[in-house]
Amino acid sequence: RVRFRYVASRMRRKTLSVLCLVLTRSRGFHVGSLRTAPMARLPLRLISRRTVRTHTMHGVSCDLKAHSTLLGNEQLASENGLWLLNSLTQNNEPFVPIDPGCVKWYICGPTVYDAAHLGHARNYIAFDIVRRVMMDYFGFDILYVMNITDIDDKIILRTHRNHLAAMIDRIKQSVAQASAANKDIAAALAVSLDAASKVLEGSTGLRELMDAQQVVSEAAEAVGLMPLAVCDVQSAFVELTSCEESSFFADMEALNVLPPDVVTRVTDYVPEIIKYIETIESNGYCYEANGSVYFDTAAFGQSKGKTYGKLEPGKVGDAALMAEGEGALSLSKEGEKRQPADFALWKASKRGEPAWDSPWGTGRPGWHIECSAMASDVLGDAVDLNSGGSDLKFPHHENQMAQAEAHFDCCNWVNYFLHSGHLTIEGMKMSKSLKNFITVRQALTRFSSRQLRFLFLLHRFNEPMEYSENTMSTAADLERRFASFDSSIAARIAEADAASAKGLAIAKWEEEERKLHALLVSKREAVDKALKNSIDTPSALKQLEQLIRATNTYMQAVPSERGGSLLRSISRYFDKILNCFGLERVGILNEKSSASQVVKGGASPIQLAAAMSGFRDSVRSAAITSQKTQGVADLPKSILQQCDELRDEVLPKLGVRIEDRASGTAQYTLDDPALIEAEAARRRYAAEKARIDKQSREEAKQARRERELARASIPPTKMFFPEYDELFERVGSFGALDEHGIPLEHANGVAVSKSLRKKLLKQAEKHSSLHQETLAS
Repeated sequence: RVRFRYVASRMRRKTLSVLCLVLTRSRGFHVGSLRTAPMARLPLRLISRRTVRTHTMHGVSCDLKAHSTLLGNEQLASENGLWLLNSLTQNNEPFVPIDPGCVKWYICGPTVYDAAHLGHARNYIAFDIVRRVMMDYFGFDILYVMNITDIDDKIILRTHRNHLAAMIDRIKQSVAQASAANKDIAAALAVSLDAASKVLEGSTGLRELMDAQQVVSEAAEAVGLMPLAVCDVQSAFVELTSCEESSFFADMEALNVLPPDVVTRVTDYVPEIIKYIETIESNGYCYEANGSVYFDTAAFGQSKGKTYGKLEPGKVGDAALMAEGEGALSLSKEGEKRQPADFALWKASKRGEPAWDSPWGTGRPGWHIECSAMASDVLGDAVDLNSGGSDLKFPHHENQMAQAEAHFDCCNWVNYFLHSGHLTIEGMKMSKSLKNFITVRQALTRFSSRQLRFLFLLHRFNEPMEYSENTMSTAADLERRFASFDSSIAARIAEADAASAKGLAIAKWEEEERKLHALLVSKREAVDKALKNSIDTPSALKQLEQLIRATNTYMQAVPSERGGSLLRSISRYFDKILNCFGLERVGILNEKSSASQVVKGGASPIQLAAAMSGFRDSVRSAAITSQKTQGVADLPKSILQQCDELRDEVLPKLGVRIEDRASGTAQYTLDDPALIEAEAARRRYAAEKARIDKQSREEAKQARRERELARASIPPTKMFFPEYDELFERVGSFGALDEHGIPLEHANGVAVSKSLRKKLLKQAEKHSSLHQETLAS
């Protein structure tokens, strides 16, 4: 340990803070907390990364952040100006990689036992956007590592459930074939099959599933059917995980999520995980109990400079979260732990679980240890970024971090944690029991991957968000506006190029060009500021929308001969930013699109769309002109109807979307015909709903009007008669009335109170006026 002391007057606080940041993030040293006062001595502790890199480095980050108002954020920002919201400190911090030449990023991958759902999409699209922006906008070279959890309690249970379901299906098929010859077989197996089916229907444990398999197997053998083996989990679980892993990556490709640079699977890393645990054991941070190995949180917390509970201290000790982290098959092992907060590094395998040999006996890795071991193997003893869903903060990420620090005997392994916000479905947690569980493939049948990405771009990666009809409608509308702009500016640039080829282009800038260029510069600066602020994509999209509106206004205001180069600059800027967001532009004719879309010997789809749209514009324009000049009466109506049929029925089936514009030139875009039809169906539904709502309002209004007329026709002296109670919407009837028809008592003979009689008199007076007006009319 080396100590340096400086007097504040000799070294400016700003300079010292920047030095601390450089030492901690780029040179691998730990710098202690800075507590400064005018003319006070500032302790600066530099500790070798290899000996002690304490968690209080994050305290330094907090101290630096606290002083940022004095220092100015610019002095603390990394060279490229990117700040990230670090879950370790809950503060925006300047991103300074350990090695500027390679950012080391580990993201927790899926547990592959079921189809990928929208919760997965929220996490992996969000960090795909962050990753793309960091690479393509800020220029970082990133090594992106993702794990695949293919050994887990959920996988084991799902493997046995699938095997039992397959056994039941096979027996039912055999029974169906044999029942014609021997009906006693079906009767003999009915009880066993019913019991097994009930096991599948419930949330049963491993023992129940295995017992049901044995019962079904013995029952089948007893009646002479083909023998059925119980589940060989050691091989069966691999078949399940291989299938689900392939499905997961196919879904990610459909969502346009970049593949990871490195994929690590637990089944490939069992030997390395065992060695990793042995190192933790030799460092004194874990213990063996009955063939299992547990992390010793007390020993870890008592070690100098180490802390358990950095991410969410308030959740340390939460029994429900810790039990969930241990897994459903490990609840019976709680008595083996020294402290309730201890967690399994290695689990002694029981009957029906996969097993590998180890120094502690046959068993399998715990959930948390896999990420520490695999990330350390690829990325080493210091990691820049670790990311995952916010539900992984505790216990998974907390345990993952503690294991790595115990293995390397250091006090800081990850510099930045990024966590994606929760996703809800119509405001509720997604759950199969609530019947709102939506897989990625189900979502893609209704919306395009581009529309889904716009939904996530409308939220910061760390914010909670909602998937609903309203939010998807907003995202789809925004995607449509961007697609329309792509087509509009592409068409305008083509017109400008045509004018230039004829020598008609106007190069001189007028006031409109100067204003649009100034806006482009300001919006570029605003987008840059938003992306530097922990990749604030909602703010960036807002700036791009404003630029779209201004550019559309410009294109409508000036002739096509003007502004070609300026519009091309704007288009190039959109190319850059949308590419950083993982969005391909729509309707842009370039070398890439031409090469991929042109059919041999024929025109490309976009060229056909342009021709059809132009033809429709001409016919529609002629019809409108004929109608205005009182031409043939039926011609305009007929032609306009055909134009609408072309727009609404013919072209959508070909993947062409056309939208009419006030300028008279329709906007066309190409898309999946199924998605265009889905959009049209939603519009028809909304229109029909609006029509029904309007009709209901009109009917209710008409009913009120008729009721008021009927009331007004009743003389005031009769308005309180019992036969008119329903007309006047009275709950109860009145009895005796005075000579003016005002009630004296209720129907049950009880006298009307003075206050009520006074109220009834006012009603009668008002009604008398309405009755006189009705008679007069």
